[in-house]
Amino acid sequence: YDHKGRGIDGNVKKIIEELYNDGVINPKQIIRALEARKIKTPTYTQLNNYLIHYKKKKYGSYKISLGELEKWCEDNGDIPIDENKAFVVSYKIIYDEQEYDDEDTEEDSGNKFRVFISSVCLLNIASISSHINADATYKLVWQGFPVLIVGTTDLNKKFHPFGLAICSNEKTKDFEFIFNGIQIGMEKLNKDLLKPTALISDAADAIKNGFRNVFNNEYNQIMCWAHMKRKIDNRVCHINDKLIGKEIIDDIEMLHLSNSTEVFKLAYTLFKKKWNMNNKQTNQSILDFLNYFDNEWIKSNDGWYEGIQLYAPSTNNALEATNKTIKDDGTFRERHVLSRFLIIGCNIVNNWSNERDIKSINAKIFATEPTISLELWTLSYQWAKSTKDIICISNDSSKTCYIPARDIQSITQANLNKYKNKKWSTFNQFQKSFDIWCMEMNDSTWKKSKCNCPIFSRITSANTSLVWLFA
Repeated sequence: YDHKGRGIDGNVKKIIEELYNDGVINPKQIIRALEARKIKTPTYTQLNNYLIHYKKKKYGSYKISLGELEKWCEDNGDIPIDENKAFVVSYKIIYDEQEYDDEDTEEDSGNKFRVFISSVCLLNIASISSHINADATYKLVWQGFPVLIVGTTDLNKKFHPFGLAICSNEKTKDFEFIFNGIQIGMEKLNKDLLKPTALISDAADAIKNGFRNVFNNEYNQIMCWAHMKRKIDNRVCHINDKLIGKEIIDDIEMLHLSNSTEVFKLAYTLFKKKWNMNNKQTNQSILDFLNYFDNEWIKSNDGWYEGIQLYAPSTNNALEATNKTIKDDGTFRERHVLSRFLIIGCNIVNNWSNERDIKSINAKIFATEPTISLELWTLSYQWAKSTKDIICISNDSSKTCYIPARDIQSITQANLNKYKNKKWSTFNQFQKSFDIWCMEMNDSTWKKSKCNCPIFSRITSANTSLVWLFA
């Protein structure tokens, strides 16, 4: 019997593997790619069988026991010589019969696991960070296990991950594990333990409580503005007067621009006064919204205004964009079983680390000061030639400048005094204060200046500061 012609040719197998590794994972797409290259195509059955074989060779077995997982963590726990190679920084395996001190035990009993993967390069970035971003993402592992991501942003507001954790849940103990894993990483590299000044996340109590349990120093809890805005947009639609609902949202957006805690607290008092109408408000739908807003976004999660911490982002968008990149590039939008995602997770960390290797041509360098583009230099020069009447007060090596906002040409002394003293008795007067932009600049560190103009919160302080190099 002639077996010639059975199965897939060896050269074709290599091409299939190359396509799969490049993100062409759908059998139909692979067939089309082979046909486009005028290569003999296998049947769908042959291709599917070979893909099963190749994925097993590439990622290992579909199944993994807790004992095998523990052994894998032990085997991959040594600090590698290659600073970009992923390794297991910390792990915890909890078997069903073990006693486990967890506030969630009753509703979540059974086997548990937690694995934190990073690299020396990423941990070195963590060691110089001042704030931490945290989130969880799903749809990566077939069993539904969450992948927890932690990292920070630099002064260009670019996100830099510290690593990822694969956990059996996303409760307080899981986030406590990944935050503590960062500290373990610092100890392994003989670095000082982190004392972050802020946590940027959504409103999840598990993230906040886990962070608090690990970092007992003082820090700001920054609530992701984008997350908060989506929540209130969904809630404000219950107000029966749509025009009033829109005005309330506009006022909340003004509150968001508060450039200090003092201003935010005063402005919120005026906001309540305006919409409560000195306790004469009779529209129940408005009262219900105000009560919801006060409980959820003032008493519980009030860190959504721009001025809560200088140089820290007001959203978690940069991290969430990384979550999307993991799905698009790291897993090619394919869910993987846990045993295989461990390998993929290491590959993702390897890629993150290689991208930040200073020896790389296109390295994503952690910016310790804002980068100024040619476009920014040009725009700033053009702006500096404007005819606005700007009040600039020098003080030793620094200066404070008061700038008429938008198309306003000058600032009256009365308005300037009211701005400086924050003498606002109504919310409209608070809104009026945004007719003045205030920039505080130190001559030696001008790139890290502070300004309350809207663009400052979206990009960097350098934009406004450049003006004064030309002025």
